[in-house]
Amino acid sequence: MASRPRLLVVGGGYVGCDVARRLDRVMDVTLVEPKPAFLHAPAMIRALVEPGLLQAATIPYDNLLRQGRVMRGRVASLHTQGATLADGSEISSDFTLVATGSSYALPFKSSADDIEAFLAAHWALSRRIAQARHIVIIGAGPVGTELAGEIAAARPGTNVTLVVAAPRPMPHHADRLGRALLQRLQRLGVEVVKHRTAPDISPGSGVRNGPVVLSDGREIEADLVLPALGAQPRTDLLADVPGIRLDDSGRVITDAWLRPSPTVLPGLFTGGDMAATGDAMTIVATLRQTPYLAKILRVAAGGRLPDTLTPYTPWRDAPMLVPTGRRLGASHLPLPKTLAWVATMRGPGDVLTRLAKGNDLFVGKYRRQLGAPRVKGSLG
Repeated sequence: MASRPRLLVVGGGYVGCDVARRLDRVMDVTLVEPKPAFLHAPAMIRALVEPGLLQAATIPYDNLLRQGRVMRGRVASLHTQGATLADGSEISSDFTLVATGSSYALPFKSSADDIEAFLAAHWALSRRIAQARHIVIIGAGPVGTELAGEIAAARPGTNVTLVVAAPRPMPHHADRLGRALLQRLQRLGVEVVKHRTAPDISPGSGVRNGPVVLSDGREIEADLVLPALGAQPRTDLLADVPGIRLDDSGRVITDAWLRPSPTVLPGLFTGGDMAATGDAMTIVATLRQTPYLAKILRVAAGGRLPDTLTPYTPWRDAPMLVPTGRRLGASHLPLPKTLAWVATMRGPGDVLTRLAKGNDLFVGKYRRQLGAPRVKGSLG
């Protein structure tokens, strides 16, 4: 019996797990990930006010693959025959997918190998949020907007201030979505401070005590300041690979078939937050990328050149689902204009967002994908 083509997947996030799972039956798959469990990032936001959700959103890799293997470790370098791990051991592969994703300030993502330290920090911040009288959130992208809504909905006695540099939350998305979310937040009692930043707080900054000084000189006497200024791509592994280039946001530039260095390492592919695919750094982007990567790797393993396939195209109009607590929220869907308005309307938009995402934040979906037992009881 002929041996199957060998695939090394570096990173056990949304892209790495899904591609490894899709190709488990047709390739000899090895997934390398330093953490022992998958952390479902959207649920980490609500878990700050519902700590019981944390366990359900921490999903072991034990049952992800039936024929392949998940190795606990960190890849130190790549070469034409595979990779070298940090402990000096070697993994041979015919194809490699690097999907190391992005980092975000605690407690939204864990960049460390020590998952227990991450969970302890998350629990500690949850207690601080429960005790705080006034919380300021800096940044109103998806994380900051959801966080403001979750805290305000679950802790109605807490003053929540959301600082946004633009005239509305979610400034890089459709205007109607931002306006709808602004209305939801104000309905929950959130103070939205527009056209302001916090100059002393930069992307990657951690949680801090107040006060905080805004760009107009205003000082807010908050108990707790939560930065939510976006993710940073994790590209260190590819830094020394010949031919690698980064775009202005620090993401790896690829060719039309998601190869970052096709002349030096033609069997190397990448995707997710770290790759400059034309998609935003969102989980929604991976829903488009993972089927493509699985298809192109399957075809390449069969001996065809990726260049013979249709190039990857990013979302033209990506959907976005933004719950603000369990009951409220708004969504943007790539539908005809009249129907798209429904997803943002008060009432219908709330119900749609709640049913599509807000009830369980896709925890059930990702537990099924990783072969984890169903959570007893309802998350909603």
